[in-house]
Amino acid sequence: MRKLNFLFSFLFTLCILSSHSFAGNAHKIRVLVEDSPITDFHINQRVNLHLMSSPELTKRLRAKLKSKSTQTRWRAYIQEARPTSKEEVVKLQKRFVKRLQNEARRGLASGLKKKALEELINERLQISVAKRQNIIISDTVLDGQITRIAQRNNKKDKPAVARKKFYATLAARGVGSSTFRERIRASLAWQQLVRRKFGRDVSFSDRDVERKLGLNDEQLQNRKTQLRLVQITLAIASQKDQSQVVKQYVEADAIRKRFSGCSNMKSLVAPYKNATFVNMGRKTLDQLPSPINIILGDMKAGQITPPQPTPKGLEMYAVCERKLVAIDDTKRRKTLGEMRQKAFQLRAKRYMSDLRQDAHIEYRD
Repeated sequence: MRKLNFLFSFLFTLCILSSHSFAGNAHKIRVLVEDSPITDFHINQRVNLHLMSSPELTKRLRAKLKSKSTQTRWRAYIQEARPTSKEEVVKLQKRFVKRLQNEARRGLASGLKKKALEELINERLQISVAKRQNIIISDTVLDGQITRIAQRNNKKDKPAVARKKFYATLAARGVGSSTFRERIRASLAWQQLVRRKFGRDVSFSDRDVERKLGLNDEQLQNRKTQLRLVQITLAIASQKDQSQVVKQYVEADAIRKRFSGCSNMKSLVAPYKNATFVNMGRKTLDQLPSPINIILGDMKAGQITPPQPTPKGLEMYAVCERKLVAIDDTKRRKTLGEMRQKAFQLRAKRYMSDLRQDAHIEYRD
């Protein structure tokens, strides 16, 4: 019994690691999308790509391996072949595994072909519309995206090596590198197109995010003031040199008068040799030292604090943004990102439906 369990464990491992591509009439055109052909080859390639990560295929293989009928077939297969060595048993195991896997793949292929065809039609339209909007995904950008995908399991490999290994894995599963590249190219182009077209429509307020998170009234009442700050420092070489100190106060006052927002900080401090600035990011008032937190407590976005003497020189804080938050910023950004992603997906789906209605799509038998 242990030997049988070992054999079936070995069989299952080989099932997952090995695959065969589906053959077909590669040149037969099934659909024309705006004069761009989709052939049996394109469809079968996409089916193979889906089978690489299909949970249903794994589920069917598990069921086959555990079934009594498979165990009966295996015994009959071994008895008929009558292997005389361990090497022959291994060869028979591989053949049996291929047979089981092909059975499972054939059972899924018919359903996946319809899904693959719909995806290919959408991608042809995505590329076509993106080109009309001058959205072209370069090979450099495409290679970068594929490298990030390839390095998910092995970040130590150099980009070129990672891509080469990834393409080899695809080839072993019956998927050409060009098939995968064109899928990613269409995806990137479509993302850019959708964000360009609907970017202004997809906007959410802080209150929208708080509602999504289900914050109650008590949590909202206890919100903290969060500021996005830029620190400006005017260095003073010697605190004892009163003329130098006075000069820096004059310069600080000039900076405050010229300040009109945080987008022009570099040009704001450029005329002053001893002036520097640092983006502090977002801080709540309780994260800032006294007395600056008290001073900032009454300031609005777009204002700058009076100069405060420190051992380094004079320091001022520009308030770039001010808001009330009831949760940490990381969670807020994550939730906002998910809300935006869902909104873009909804608009993209409607947009694709409109494109398909207006496009010339010719189905062939």
